[in-house]
Amino acid sequence: MTNFDRFFIYRAPRAKIRRLKALYRLKSKESFMDTQGFLNKFAAHKSNYLVGFITDPATALFLLVWEVFVLRTNPLAITGAFVGGVLSWTLLEYIFHRFVYHKGNTLAHKGHLMHHESPKLLLGMPWFITSGVFWLLWYVLAVRLELQLVISVFSGLMIGYFIYCTFHHVEHHYSIANTWFRGLTKHHNIHHSLRDVNFGVTNRFWDRVFGTTYRKETYKPKTVPREARAVARP
Repeated sequence: MTNFDRFFIYRAPRAKIRRLKALYRLKSKESFMDTQGFLNKFAAHKSNYLVGFITDPATALFLLVWEVFVLRTNPLAITGAFVGGVLSWTLLEYIFHRFVYHKGNTLAHKGHLMHHESPKLLLGMPWFITSGVFWLLWYVLAVRLELQLVISVFSGLMIGYFIYCTFHHVEHHYSIANTWFRGLTKHHNIHHSLRDVNFGVTNRFWDRVFGTTYRKETYKPKTVPREARAVARP
């Protein structure tokens, strides 16, 4: 756990906050949740990026263990719910990428613009947000309400997200000989050049369904959003 992580768990005294800001090169009057400061000093921090590859599958495993040994749900039903969660993620991946990462003026949108400008930058959703959301849902739905199968679906969603993060990392940092994966990498690389097509990262199915697959003979370039031009400007 880094000093920055501890800030979100404990109430840090003012002197400690000043030291943390100095450590992460934040200006004295800059808030920790200042958009650019947050992205540069935490979301793009290597430790945050790597911790997520541990906490995400660990949380998914915990949800399954709770479903099996505490709620005592039928194993076949758990398997079906889990697989349904994984498959559901593929659609959520498309929706988030197209309508959240590329729309509006949110932290997610600004962070994604940074990724487009520096594809090899180790930039990721803060690990405590992704895991924290599912831990909260677990407490409400599984501990308090004791609903069966719901957390198995959530476990599948989280594994789907983990697969997405893994695929995305490999597509930008490694060259895989597998023909299918090379095609998927090419699909994603086109998206980095043409931001209104090819939103799928782990699959191309939903791009085909919604007509956003790049086709050279029919593609018509769209105007680049003003904020994207601002980021691209040196």
